[in-house]
Amino acid sequence: MSAAAVNVRSARGFLRQKLKAGTGDISPRHFANAATELGVGFSGVAAILARIYAGGQNESYYREQALEANLRAGTK
Repeated sequence: MSAAAVNVRSARGFLRQKLKAGTGDISPRHFANAATELGVGFSGVAAILARIYAGGQNESYYREQALEANLRAGTK
């Protein structure tokens, strides 16, 4: 089995277990490709999608999370 197929299978499992999303909601192949292209894990892609779907709502919460992450990483 190729690495891409394993990644898609892992994405399908993540979507079903963590996000309770059926395969019709989000394509596991696209989800896996997004994680690979962005260089983040599946949780990172889910966080990015949540921020996009929030559409500006909870903006202060996301800003606070970004600041905390930068502080932990030692960047501004």
